[in-house]
Amino acid sequence: MESDPQPASLEPNFYYPQEKLLFDYCKVNPGVGWNVIRPAWIIGAVNNAQMNALHPWAVYAAVQSAKGEPLHFAGDIAEWQVPLFHSTARLTGFLTEWAVLEDKCKDQAFNSNDTSPFTMDRFLEELARWYGAKGVVPPTDDEAKYHTVVWKKGKDTPLGYGPPQVLRIQPALTLSEWARQPENANVWKELMVQSGGKLTHNPFDDIEAHFTFGDAVTLRMTLSMNKARRLGWTGFVDTTESIFEMYQDMETLGMLPKLKVNDPRPYV
Repeated sequence: MESDPQPASLEPNFYYPQEKLLFDYCKVNPGVGWNVIRPAWIIGAVNNAQMNALHPWAVYAAVQSAKGEPLHFAGDIAEWQVPLFHSTARLTGFLTEWAVLEDKCKDQAFNSNDTSPFTMDRFLEELARWYGAKGVVPPTDDEAKYHTVVWKKGKDTPLGYGPPQVLRIQPALTLSEWARQPENANVWKELMVQSGGKLTHNPFDDIEAHFTFGDAVTLRMTLSMNKARRLGWTGFVDTTESIFEMYQDMETLGMLPKLKVNDPRPYV
């Protein structure tokens, strides 16, 4: 919520010094107002995808398809089905414009997301279809295969109280670990050759930069849109359709191979 105490106590965040500079500037310049827009994971196509959490999932799906293998998920059943929220760049741009032009929004901070629940189980089923992978393997029931990661402890939780977020993952199935397997990098190089020069980007050249955020995408990030709605905002995007369009744009940029279907299925 925008009304939660700021800054949160998780860890240093470069957004907070930026906001302080903005607030201080407005204080000494009468008549100058401000807005802060806070998106979740951003969906948008650029030719440098190091912080794009969904780009490596398409790389993974394309390679698994070429190998004739299914998609796997490293998390447990809770992470598999928990609703997540993402922020399409275009919609966030529209919300930013709306906030600036509406007098009632002056000197206000707003969350920004697509208002479209998104779960990894539904996403991976679509992703497999988009790239022709051989189905999806859901999380295992074998407790011995999971490693527990405690996100933050004690007073370092976001509000300073309550239990930390606990994630359970199968390390061998993370995107980062998958990308370190030479056979997968070799398959990607084969896809680059088969594309006839259209696929030019090789994320395997820097695994840490291009795959780490893909593993982090399942972290639970819930941004309420109540504040913007109460002031008249009605924007909405189907996140699944937005991701499909992003992958199409990334194909044009030489970042991804061609999708094998023409349309996504909406999240309904």
